Amino acid sequence: MTPSGVQPAAVNAARVRPGVTSVIIILVVIGLAGADRFLAAVESSEIRTSAQRAYANGSRFLEQGNAVAAVDALREAHALERQNPEYEVQLIAALSAAGKTADAEPLLTDILQREPDDGQANLVAARLMVNEGDMEEAQAHFHRAIYGQWSGDAGMHRAATRMELIDLLASRGEKQELLAELIGLEAESPVDQTVQMKLAELFLRADAPVRAAAAYQAIADRDPADFAAWEGLGDAEMQQGQYRAAHEAYLRVFLKQPNNAAARAHLQILNMVTELDPTSRQLTSSEKYRRSVRILDMTRAALAECLSKAPVSDADQQLLKGADGTIGGKAPAHVTNEAAEEVLSLAEKLWHEETKCDARKASDLNALTLIMKKVSS
Repeated sequence: MTPSGVQPAAVNAARVRPGVTSVIIILVVIGLAGADRFLAAVESSEIRTSAQRAYANGSRFLEQGNAVAAVDALREAHALERQNPEYEVQLIAALSAAGKTADAEPLLTDILQREPDDGQANLVAARLMVNEGDMEEAQAHFHRAIYGQWSGDAGMHRAATRMELIDLLASRGEKQELLAELIGLEAESPVDQTVQMKLAELFLRADAPVRAAAAYQAIADRDPADFAAWEGLGDAEMQQGQYRAAHEAYLRVFLKQPNNAAARAHLQILNMVTELDPTSRQLTSSEKYRRSVRILDMTRAALAECLSKAPVSDADQQLLKGADGTIGGKAPAHVTNEAAEEVLSLAEKLWHEETKCDARKASDLNALTLIMKKVSS
């Protein structure tokens, strides 16, 4: 027997009980920690799902043009997941669209400090600068976006960003900057007919008709039935003063599309240009003189019409008087090339005064404008 009459089994049970309790406590702690992790994971998943839902709603509102609703939804998404740069950039875009630039700028500054080469963030910054009227800073951000880092199809994003900048420059009439961007896009873009057609159109707007003609010709060579390309080629050739080539392009369109009013009008203008062109090498001196007098008569009529609405200066009166004398007088007995050139020189002076009187005339598409451009070149 043990001391005090205690049985051995009772002693062993008393010794084991503290160890079992410790194990139980450890298991409980582990179980509670696992439960906490599980609940945290569930909560994190719910937060992530809620943020994604708010982001999707905000993006949809922004796309629909409802910037105010977009801001509210995207603020929620950003608050739920502050470390998600996509949510932050989209919130900045919504704030900019809603005119809340004071709220947008600190967020934008923060993300650009962290990610200065982020393409999407720089694109949003460019749009914000456009809204604020700072075109120099806007173009800088556009270029950082074009050459920055993008998720997904980077090439597609960069081309779309450059096209956005191109459309902006075209709308502002900034031809030199526009031409530089068009050359960049042409070098980077794949041979896509839609892109090439837009490039050709914009080259014309950038006063680069040679490049426009090359682009239109490439499209027409690939698809001779693309009459929009042939018509564009006619426009480009006409802008260069290549009137014969322009006539051929428009004629190709007209023969297949006789109801094409624009092609018909261009052909009528070019037919008159051909009839009046005093620079053709095949002309005799007398024919050149006859055409020169007719051109002088047309410029005299244009100037007189314009001056009828404004005070006439002494210099203009002298020009009109000199033109009247030449037009109403007899041709020299022996017509020379020099005599015809003198008439054309007088016509140029009248045309110069006429375009000063009415600046629109310098860009009007008519036979006289085209002839005077060719004579003056």
